[in-house]
Amino acid sequence: MVQRREHRRAVLKFGIAAVAAGFATPSLAALAQSTPAAGASSGESLTLYSGQHESLANALAEGFEAATGVAVSVRAGSDSDLANQIIEEGDKTNADVFITEEPGPAATLDAQGLLAPIDATSLAKTDTRFNPDNGHWLAYAARSRVIFYNPESIAERDLPASILDLVDARWQGQFAYAPTGAFTGTVAYLINTLGADDTLAWLQGIQQNGENLLKNGAIRDAVEAGQIPFGLSNHYYWYILAKEKGGPDQLTSRVHYMQGQDPGGLVFASAAAIPAAAKHPDLAQQFVGWLADADGGQAIIAAQSPQFPLAPGVESSFGLPPLSELDPPIFDQGTLKDSDQAVALILEAGII
Repeated sequence: MVQRREHRRAVLKFGIAAVAAGFATPSLAALAQSTPAAGASSGESLTLYSGQHESLANALAEGFEAATGVAVSVRAGSDSDLANQIIEEGDKTNADVFITEEPGPAATLDAQGLLAPIDATSLAKTDTRFNPDNGHWLAYAARSRVIFYNPESIAERDLPASILDLVDARWQGQFAYAPTGAFTGTVAYLINTLGADDTLAWLQGIQQNGENLLKNGAIRDAVEAGQIPFGLSNHYYWYILAKEKGGPDQLTSRVHYMQGQDPGGLVFASAAAIPAAAKHPDLAQQFVGWLADADGGQAIIAAQSPQFPLAPGVESSFGLPPLSELDPPIFDQGTLKDSDQAVALILEAGII
């Protein structure tokens, strides 16, 4: 069965941990019944370190056990706490698999030589645009940066064409932001593409013109209430609220997906990685392969999470647009390995 262990506090080395709302998870009965428990009574087990929403991590663990009979012990915490723990544990780590919300912590572990390559057959099961070039972790889910806007305050056609335009004085007091994990990821991406100086200038403009509401849920709620015309956030916060309220038509606010490969439309992968020192590497590869299966982990993500599943043909139950219709920047997500500089620039700009 799934065992839960409390996460411990640790020094935050990899940037600001993502602040995310929890969401309810429906029963796994249908999924468990549709997949035979081939490994029932095998006595095998693995340990999953999870920075994901705890409800989703537990659902994935239960689904894998139902499918294979392999028991999964879940150690829940933030991405950064668990990445720190894997570093501290070194070749004595208890982690067989590490799943994250953000790509950065997995990329950081990989840069230190702490990850094993993922089987090529598993990497081919999901949208390969979001896997790191070296194949050392699997992109199994994703979140898109978006703009929430209130059409009673601003028309969609009048939104900025690029988030880089938000330094213009015309946008002062018109938008909100929150310095969470995906915001830090955006800054890391901008450092890699624009350079540190231009990224700092952008952050200073954001700090001057925007309202820092600290949490993505607060941005969504403020836009919905008409307290501010628009805000930068992750897509799924809006879809959670829409589902809670009975559908998108019950909300005043709307979601705008940036076009033209603008950094405001970045899609960040959630990573599944296997530590090089994993005690059960074969079971770990089996778990990652199942996680990428359209009728395995991807079906659970689609049914229970407002994140994008990444297996072709798997559609979210939250009414998300097809990922193929989005136009995000395409880059090697393994390059987001150093958030220290991003955090330093955010601090220098006075945002935190």
